[in-house]
Amino acid sequence: MNINIAIAGNPNCGKTTIFNALTGARQHVGNWPGVTVERKSGHYSYSNTKIDVIDLPGTYSLSAFSAEETIVRQFLTDDEPDVVVNIIDASNLERNLFLTTQLIELGRPLVIVLNMMDMAREKGLEIDIETLGTLLGAPVVPVVGRTGEGIEDLKEKILRVATEQSQKARSIDIAYPRDIDSELQKIGNLLGNHNVAEKQIRWTSIKLLESDKETRDQVRKLSSGQAILDQVNTSIERIEHLFNDTGRAVISHARYGFIQGALRECVIENLRDSTDYSRQIDRVLTNRWLGLPIFALFMWLMFKITYDLGSFPMDWINTGVIVLMNFFSNLLPESMFSSLLVDGVIGGVGAIAVFLPNIFILFFIIAMLEDSGYMARVAFIMDRIMHNIGLHGKAFIPMIMGFGCNVPAIMGTRILESRRDRILTVLINPFMSCSARLPVYILVGGAFFPDNAATVIFSMYVLGILVAIGSGKLFSKTILKGMSKPFVLELPPYQRPTLRSLALHTWERGFLFIEKMGTVILVGSVLIWVLGYFPQEVELQRDYDSERSQISQSYSQEVTKLNEKLAISLEKDQRDYHSEMIEYEASLSYAELRSQFEVLIIHLSEQEKTDLYRLRQQEIGETTEQKWIGKIGKLFEPIVAPLGFSWRESVALITGFVAKEIVVSTYGVLFGVGADVDEGNMGVIGGLRSSGMTPLVALGFLVFTLLYTPCLATVAAIKRETGTWAYTFFSIGYSLGLAYLLAFAINYFGGMFNWLS
Repeated sequence: MNINIAIAGNPNCGKTTIFNALTGARQHVGNWPGVTVERKSGHYSYSNTKIDVIDLPGTYSLSAFSAEETIVRQFLTDDEPDVVVNIIDASNLERNLFLTTQLIELGRPLVIVLNMMDMAREKGLEIDIETLGTLLGAPVVPVVGRTGEGIEDLKEKILRVATEQSQKARSIDIAYPRDIDSELQKIGNLLGNHNVAEKQIRWTSIKLLESDKETRDQVRKLSSGQAILDQVNTSIERIEHLFNDTGRAVISHARYGFIQGALRECVIENLRDSTDYSRQIDRVLTNRWLGLPIFALFMWLMFKITYDLGSFPMDWINTGVIVLMNFFSNLLPESMFSSLLVDGVIGGVGAIAVFLPNIFILFFIIAMLEDSGYMARVAFIMDRIMHNIGLHGKAFIPMIMGFGCNVPAIMGTRILESRRDRILTVLINPFMSCSARLPVYILVGGAFFPDNAATVIFSMYVLGILVAIGSGKLFSKTILKGMSKPFVLELPPYQRPTLRSLALHTWERGFLFIEKMGTVILVGSVLIWVLGYFPQEVELQRDYDSERSQISQSYSQEVTKLNEKLAISLEKDQRDYHSEMIEYEASLSYAELRSQFEVLIIHLSEQEKTDLYRLRQQEIGETTEQKWIGKIGKLFEPIVAPLGFSWRESVALITGFVAKEIVVSTYGVLFGVGADVDEGNMGVIGGLRSSGMTPLVALGFLVFTLLYTPCLATVAAIKRETGTWAYTFFSIGYSLGLAYLLAFAINYFGGMFNWLS
């Protein structure tokens, strides 16, 4: 037995929390057919029954004024789910029940969920659940979605309503004034003559009195459609004459009257126990002067924790990847396949896998800010700033989502009402620093700014926000003139996030990153390996084997001399050799002298390793220059030379166009370190430094990585959301030009004033 249910409710009522509690990880996210609005579906099993769940977009009513309202209404009327689960914020009953009255009129089997019961109790609300269910004609289930309290009872009620075993589930009519009921009866009689389903007659009549355009268009297609509309117009004129208001307003007043009457019967407000903690917290967090600095502090702490805490598991993963590479290197004979598997697949993907802890920590903190209710406050805090670029604070929510990934963030612009606002937000969203750029920041920041890496990473995110706001200001004055539509920003109550919810949200986003590793990044890594492997035969200008032998021989001779001096000191008195051992006191004992000699030998050994490593990097550099990847880099080197970049940076940036994470894999190939790529690895760090990159050039490279052309997936999202290639190509060109300009300014003026020398 299969049951189809739909979850409906106002925005910020906890729909997604209930959806997650019901379905767990058994979810799928896509788009509604033909509409760029997110569709989330899932399923669960209960009592040998499979229940398919659709999480409908949040809406305040079933009037078809927005894309979300249209989708909800069409799904409920056309697809006819077995049960509609109406989620209600128990602490804001009057506002939430307005949608409930319309669901009742629609005539679908209904289960009403009073979510956030803990918040209602904190506000001093005592709700008579049984009485409320009787008045609404549907079972009412109190739950606390974030903790899972009441979820099992909800599953049981859904099954009982779907199988028509619930005594609470029954058809009721919202009580309207006698004059309105009379007009509804007249319209209903005419509709009944045209085979309109009985349960749809009252709903259709009400929508006609509300002058609902979509319903009028449907009725007009009936054989006597015009006669019905004539009666509707007559009824509206009579209602407006009697009540001195529009039909829609009179219907709304009647619904609120029904709601207020029901609440008087079953809700008691204990004002003495009511404490609005959200309002008290908001006095600080959304303060006009403190709000923005507190937000900046939270962002800095987020990246500080991401960098510092993530460094420990990074080392463990890095060690594991190296062990895996060594295992297959020893297992397989040297061949092209062995190189492909070890260096291309394991090395390329492993280079990104090292940064998974940082990515998951970042997603966890973002989920915590969202589930707590703070993210909505960020939109409120940024509202004044966003107004300066012709947008409102609501547009900042997709921008914050861009910290995770620009693709869903761009899709998130669908919450904005006007096309102009959506396009403007889409164009500036790629400047928000996504998680794909984080590995590059950690690598380069850790290499050249090890003591201030977290601050450097934080500064990249701040710069992205500033560039986005500045670009938005420019676009709103030129290609997208105008102001955004007014709106009311709803602030949900603060909640304590649960570990289960945080884990689920973190895994949802993190899994997408892992999936990307197994697809786009894997293909990109193999492509880089191919470019770095062929042609196999190259001619080197220097005899590196001979130079390595000379270096080893030179240091061996130095160590031999030290050992000879140490042996002589055993046979002769130290005072006789005072002049020979300039840096040591003649009074030193043999044991002390031997200890210092051992330190010198260790120092020489480390110096030998450094010289051999430097020579190895020079050999890799000369070899790579003659590979296909080097030839591509050399081709573009004149273009990036004014920025202080070498041909290596040009190759890394080109491959980064596919996915920004591949920049790290590219450096691994260029410096011959395979998967051993992280902020503590001397291979890639030494390679970066020996390639001529300085802290100033590194800073310019980070800025360029932040701003230049977004990845292919983001470009596709821009095309899909704007619906035109014109804005897509404009976004590519503008971001690339801006990145080049700022990187050039950093290199030019930094060199002029000797910054970061």
